[in-house]
Amino acid sequence: MIFRTIIIFLFITSSLIFSQHNGKNFSLFAGVDYITTAQIFLNPNTSDIILKNKSFEITNLYSPVIDFRYRINDDLILGISSEYVSKSQKGRNLLVNEGSQQLALEVDDGVEFIPIEISAYYFLPFSTNQFKFTMGAGAGYYFGKQTRKFGDTEIEKISSKTTLGILVSVGMEYLLFENLGLRFDMKFRDPEITLSNKYLNNIVNYKGSVIKLAKDTFDSKINLDGISFLIGAAFQF
Repeated sequence: MIFRTIIIFLFITSSLIFSQHNGKNFSLFAGVDYITTAQIFLNPNTSDIILKNKSFEITNLYSPVIDFRYRINDDLILGISSEYVSKSQKGRNLLVNEGSQQLALEVDDGVEFIPIEISAYYFLPFSTNQFKFTMGAGAGYYFGKQTRKFGDTEIEKISSKTTLGILVSVGMEYLLFENLGLRFDMKFRDPEITLSNKYLNNIVNYKGSVIKLAKDTFDSKINLDGISFLIGAAFQF
């Protein structure tokens, strides 16, 4: 009996919510995404478990994001979004042999991601005329690469292996006007890309010294594992 009462309550409140759309089935969102962290795994193929799981962390990434949504019916909204994520930080991530010593040299390591994500959203029944709350889930395909600047050289991507990633989100939209709202979303995802990279030059001028790299290729893995916070404007039409 209690379960049936809950179902009836959800049905009634959900119907009231979707009656407030006034026939507007599309929305276009533009805003900024703040991502807490991304990781670069510099030794993904080593047999040493500790070294394999050790990563270089990049924090506080910002990216422009665009999102398009279509209301399929009163219970389901389908959306597609994309953004451009790019940031680098300095770290002593390159080991070179100098005589009998091994030195850790400073490089500028970074990541670039272009996600294409498709999600389905459900309007939560406690939404009101002005405040809309959503819960979503979906999948994404992620294009990306590692960047590195070392002295007077950089790296280029030789090949990459990408897997599809899943994501979940929660969001809130406040309607400022009939066709314009302020939207806030929080997204959880964990995509990773395995890469093969190559230095453009293996003889490098580094802080007044000439460094010869023993290998001009190396493997790495990048991971966009941080929580994502999106804020921006959504136009309803």
